[in-house]
Amino acid sequence: MHHFYLSSFLFLILISNNIFCSAAEVDEDTFTRLELDLISLYNPLGISVSANGFYRKVYRHDESALWNGLYYQAGAQANLNPAFARAGIHVEWMPIAILQLRLQYDRLRFSGSNGSLLSFASSNELFGDDELESREGQEVSGYGDRTLLQLTLRAQFENTIVRNVTDLSHYKFPGAGPYYLEREYEILMAAEDDVVSNQLFLLFESKIDNGKIKRYIGPYHDYVHVRQSDLTRERLGLTWFQEYETTLGIFNKPRWYIQLGSYLKDQNRQDEIYLVFGIGGDINW
Repeated sequence: MHHFYLSSFLFLILISNNIFCSAAEVDEDTFTRLELDLISLYNPLGISVSANGFYRKVYRHDESALWNGLYYQAGAQANLNPAFARAGIHVEWMPIAILQLRLQYDRLRFSGSNGSLLSFASSNELFGDDELESREGQEVSGYGDRTLLQLTLRAQFENTIVRNVTDLSHYKFPGAGPYYLEREYEILMAAEDDVVSNQLFLLFESKIDNGKIKRYIGPYHDYVHVRQSDLTRERLGLTWFQEYETTLGIFNKPRWYIQLGSYLKDQNRQDEIYLVFGIGGDINW
């Protein structure tokens, strides 16, 4: 079925960007970590497995919160879902505690199913579930590339956390196009295109059972714009993220999270509801 896949936006936002965890909240100055998550999505319907592995070095401690816990890291990430597989490398640097900078390259392998590399003659065409179902079998397989520059601004005032994540991405797809359905953002892009996305979170932290459970709840706003196709997607929703200070088998700090929201602006799903649910954990060594 065309509509069974997963956009991995939640993994990019919640996991690889450390939305809910401060870099200073670690026991060692040098450590290696693998973050694994299983994510499901409704509207569109999908499932995905994501992994993010990295080596991090905390190079500065300071009495001032602005300069404490500064780090650099290097690592690799991967995502697998029915529409495509993606693998790449990244470097990340925190020059000041309110800012994280990340440079990332990904290679994409499109499966030739589930809307993978489906071509459109115009960016004005609809590409919702019904339209994709009617074009089943017209997908093609192939490889693509993405280069990403990410800027994360973060601040915490007692139990209130503000996070803003801006992604500047450049995509290249094989074939004639002229437009393709990009299944991570669920939007049409040209064969070579630029994307600006921004996620703003306002989160309220609470600690339960003497700090053994950390809970983050709050609203967020999600914005995506594609330059060549001149399309915009906008969403507003609520995030609930819960993490446990324990070990479950080989996993440290098991977690689960939910996002529930509405499409404010979308070519196919205007004013519709969507839901994301994920579970995950970390492996440290």
